Amino acid sequence: KQTKRRGGMWYTPVSGIWQTVWLESIPEKAVESITVTPTLTEARIEVKSGAKKLKLTLTDEKKTYESEDGVFIIAPEKPVLWSPEHPYLYRFTIESEDDKVESYFALREIGMKKVNGVTRLALNGEPYLFHGLLDQGYFPDGLFLPATPNGYKCDIMTAKALGFNTLRKHIKIEPEIFYSLCDELGILVFQDMVNNSDYSFFRDTALPTVGFKRRSDKRLHKDPVSRKIFRDTMLDTIKHLYNHPSVVYYTVFNEGWGQFNADEMYSEARVADSTRIYDATSGWFFGDKSDVDSHHVYFKKLKVKINPERPCVISEFGGYSHRCKGHLFGDKNYGYKTFEKKEDFERAVISLYESEVLPLVKKGVSALIYTQLSDIEDETNGFLTYDRKLLKIDADIMLNLSTKLKEQVK
Repeated sequence: KQTKRRGGMWYTPVSGIWQTVWLESIPEKAVESITVTPTLTEARIEVKSGAKKLKLTLTDEKKTYESEDGVFIIAPEKPVLWSPEHPYLYRFTIESEDDKVESYFALREIGMKKVNGVTRLALNGEPYLFHGLLDQGYFPDGLFLPATPNGYKCDIMTAKALGFNTLRKHIKIEPEIFYSLCDELGILVFQDMVNNSDYSFFRDTALPTVGFKRRSDKRLHKDPVSRKIFRDTMLDTIKHLYNHPSVVYYTVFNEGWGQFNADEMYSEARVADSTRIYDATSGWFFGDKSDVDSHHVYFKKLKVKINPERPCVISEFGGYSHRCKGHLFGDKNYGYKTFEKKEDFERAVISLYESEVLPLVKKGVSALIYTQLSDIEDETNGFLTYDRKLLKIDADIMLNLSTKLKEQVK
């Protein structure tokens, strides 16, 4: 979403190294990697190292385990489950003769559960409403980075203060500190894969908006190099974020951008990691394989058909714009519905949730992603201004709406 001719939903480009880089000397038989796979009762921790003997110590429990094959099965006597409401982390150290590594794990599971004839997404075995915000991770002081890590923390805590429990990280892989903060502070992450092929307004936006949402993707984006880049990056992303308990859901393709062989890519992703939910085609151009039915609804009333056998997700909606004087990037404006006055913007958001969202959640919608967390340059449809200094909607009002939504899932 970067271009030298920015404007609308296209932003100032970033170049160069934008994540931390370091050079570190390590022992010959260092701990090379740790892979954590949790359930509700135990965590399987696989350690790759040249050392013959490894010791794992749970920090709080002060309990020690030893292994000669690098595999530890940690089963706490009284398991404490991780959730946004209670983000409990089990911290531990791995030690060998020459090396010592600190890390953590959480006990949690993401899955599905049928309730009253409708299949819903579930967290830790119970139906759960994933109520979230689109988060594109742009900042005025660093574009792809906030000035300090506290910028990430403030975004996460603002979302939680409004009653949201999920952030959809949109077409961007953040520095790992972001995901670590989500683990610690307690917010779920729906992670998008990064597109690397061309975008067509007519094909990918105009036609689907007027209802053309079915299309074969076998011959789309045929360039073999581009396809290989996407596939390799998708698998690398899954491997890179595997240990983060906050990451529970992956979007493979978004609104047809770069989409090809979605069924095949879905299958490959599930082989790489079967512990997460996969949204193969977010928005439209649906294939046969996906864990969810994923819809984007703008410019018209929220209306989706719920398949009782597959969780229904409204993965983008809203996008209401309100410009706040003194907190604007420029003179242009982009959003899906514009309100000049704050009270009109607030009233419209309340009406959207009460008259359209609440009934859908009651019918069985499992997840909702409102567009969006913050303004980005000319795109002024965030709850926060781009400088993060002004919240456009009363926190108590939004928190009350969020509470009403969650009550529909019980």
